[in-house]
Amino acid sequence: MAAASKWERLRPLRPDTLRLSATPMLDLNLDDDVPVVKKTLKVKRPRFDASLVYLTRKFMDLVKRAPDGVLDLNDVATALGVQKRRVYDITSVLDGIDLIQKRSKNHIQWVIKLSQGQILTYQ
Repeated sequence: MAAASKWERLRPLRPDTLRLSATPMLDLNLDDDVPVVKKTLKVKRPRFDASLVYLTRKFMDLVKRAPDGVLDLNDVATALGVQKRRVYDITSVLDGIDLIQKRSKNHIQWVIKLSQGQILTYQ
């Protein structure tokens, strides 16, 4: 008879025979032992602050302050708080109209000298 009770124990349970126990089988409360890592929320800046026009103006401010007009694009991306891809958007346009030239992979140089207050215009 011991074999019969063994087989009875292994047969599938019917849904009506299932009972919920008062104590859970697993303790899923992980907050006590494990430090919680909270995801930081991305704070979206206003749309204008991320526009290419705004970034180009800030880029030009950096060019004006750069010694000999040479800028490191990694530093520019950090200073502007944008991805390097956005800096490449700016530099590719300025390179296309021959205002800057690439010195190396990460360095550009402004090639036109402007005096204080002088503005570039299209002629």
